[in-house]
Amino acid sequence: MTAPASSPAPARPTPARRPLITSRQLTNVVSHGYIWFCLVVFVLPFLALLSYSITGASTAAGATFAVENFMNAITGFGDNLLWSLKISAFTLVINLLVSLPAGYAIVRHEFPGKRILFSVLTLPLYVPAAVIGISLVLTYNFTYHLTTSMWGLVLAMALGTFPLMLTPLVVALKDLPVVFEEAAECLGATKWQTYRRIVLPLIGPGLSAGLLLCFIIVFNEYLVTLFVHPPGLTTAPLRVFNQIRTAGLSPTTAALAVTMQVISFAAVLLFFRLFGTRHLKGTYLL
Repeated sequence: MTAPASSPAPARPTPARRPLITSRQLTNVVSHGYIWFCLVVFVLPFLALLSYSITGASTAAGATFAVENFMNAITGFGDNLLWSLKISAFTLVINLLVSLPAGYAIVRHEFPGKRILFSVLTLPLYVPAAVIGISLVLTYNFTYHLTTSMWGLVLAMALGTFPLMLTPLVVALKDLPVVFEEAAECLGATKWQTYRRIVLPLIGPGLSAGLLLCFIIVFNEYLVTLFVHPPGLTTAPLRVFNQIRTAGLSPTTAALAVTMQVISFAAVLLFFRLFGTRHLKGTYLL
């Protein structure tokens, strides 16, 4: 009698192969690649300008090299850089003196037409610089006669950048609860003490953001300056524009442009460093 045939053992399921790269890892790779791609796209023009500024240029007197290009930019265009810094400093002071009380009044007080007034005050943000320049030329020539004064250029810069100072202050004041001011007044503080010791430090992020934006815009502005600058006053951006228009882009002009970029970048770093204090520490700082 033959033994019954044994049934075959059931086959074990084949374990699923683990993918070489998960979807999460793929997403991270694509995200990092996109960030680096954007970085290269935005930084490449500046690197190209820097590369051109350090190349030699053949002239009638011989060849000029990187050190000579930057020395010429610092010595030959030093007055233009100084004018840019002066105009920026005066503009920041005017914007600060006007925006602080204006922003506080807009946020803390109710009056008819407040929304319309704020929209009108921010109008320069939406008007082309050429339109602002033409309007200022007409105003200065027929009303205030400021075409030959440095203050005409300062006021023009303040007009164009005033909303950049006002808007961050309004946002910061709207985010500041009024109970802080009420508590200070209940403890005996005056209106000025409350504003100086309570409100001003707490709106530091908005204040620092407005100052930084205004400086960067004013220091690099040339189109409005082209319309209203007085004779004998040429800022660094306007000098770069005039040099390119008349003589083309020479390595010396490129060196001046690179110097302006370095000053702007250094100003940003220095600004973050100085305003990282207990009174004006922006929450957005890294």
